[in-house]
Amino acid sequence: MPTPPGLLLKGGTVLDPGAGLAGIMDVRLRAGRVTAVAPNLRDDGDLVIGVTGKYVVPGLIDLHAHCFIGASDLGARTDAVCSSTGVTTLVDGGSAGAGLFDGLREFVVSRARTRILAFVNISAIGLAYLHIGELNHLAYADPDAAAGVARDHPDIVVGIKVRNQREVVGDAGVEPVRRALRAAEAAGGRVMVHVTNPPVALEEIVALLRPGDIVTHFLNGRGDGILDGRRQVKAGIRAGRERGVLFDVGHGRNHVNFDVARAALGGGFYPDTISSDLTSAGRAGCVKDLPTTLSKFLNLGMSLEAVIRAATTTPAEVVGRAGEIGTLKPGAVADVAVFDLEGGRFDFEDADRQHMTGPKRLAPVMTIKDGEVWWTR
Repeated sequence: MPTPPGLLLKGGTVLDPGAGLAGIMDVRLRAGRVTAVAPNLRDDGDLVIGVTGKYVVPGLIDLHAHCFIGASDLGARTDAVCSSTGVTTLVDGGSAGAGLFDGLREFVVSRARTRILAFVNISAIGLAYLHIGELNHLAYADPDAAAGVARDHPDIVVGIKVRNQREVVGDAGVEPVRRALRAAEAAGGRVMVHVTNPPVALEEIVALLRPGDIVTHFLNGRGDGILDGRRQVKAGIRAGRERGVLFDVGHGRNHVNFDVARAALGGGFYPDTISSDLTSAGRAGCVKDLPTTLSKFLNLGMSLEAVIRAATTTPAEVVGRAGEIGTLKPGAVADVAVFDLEGGRFDFEDADRQHMTGPKRLAPVMTIKDGEVWWTR
């Protein structure tokens, strides 16, 4: 029997905010690319997969996760985790700096089916040993070394990462951010800044950032944050967004507080991107995975379209691959995630042990990578 020329996903509810696709349609995938999206496509010899009643979205992009903390973490398990959660692209959020980046590439990136991109940590030691902040010794923050790595690995490096947390930087203040900006300017990339419990007022950090730079963990409940004393988003934070600074969830074990999230969303301050900041410990704890993180924001009041955009369209733009990934537009890479939108009573936990009961959640059903079925429930 001849091999079918491709796959035809039949009868699902397609949702691709960036391409303006919404409704019951079929999706044809051939030779690793999306070739057609329309109602009632003929099979033309394709392998037909019925997805009636399910949502068909672009493969998810987790803009901030970790696969090499301590030169391990998700590591060799990255594919198993990503395939079973609809994530086809993972962006490592600074696990490795100049001293360990070759290891990240050799032992994880080159061996994974998941598309792995990365931010280079401004600290040369990266996140090799979390018990001591990687920027307590400021000499590790070497802009030339970080920029050099970015130039040596242009196919996977998307920017520079810096953790500007009081416990991480010691008495260095915002100098690590300034050095990350120097590295990014030299390499031509973005900066992603971790801002949980910052050493100065958060507005001071945001004021340093350029259009396109990213504030991650902006909904944390620790130290100086986005809210003022009246629980309103500070003017300096809104000014940053108006200048083009992006705000990323980066859930993690310590970085989402439901009360802060409700106040921000209630004031119309929504995340640009929703990422998991997934680690092995986070997977075992309150984070679980990216679909769980997306489900939390569905239950906090964001629309399904907005949630999917924040994990597909916008992160694809951030990593410079709009139109290639994060979309079902014909010609794009054939990465697809299929979900059930389940109804019921579901428990969700934030990073501060607060719980929320919600009536809906996204449940992965199938993941397709480069036009081939990668995982099914």
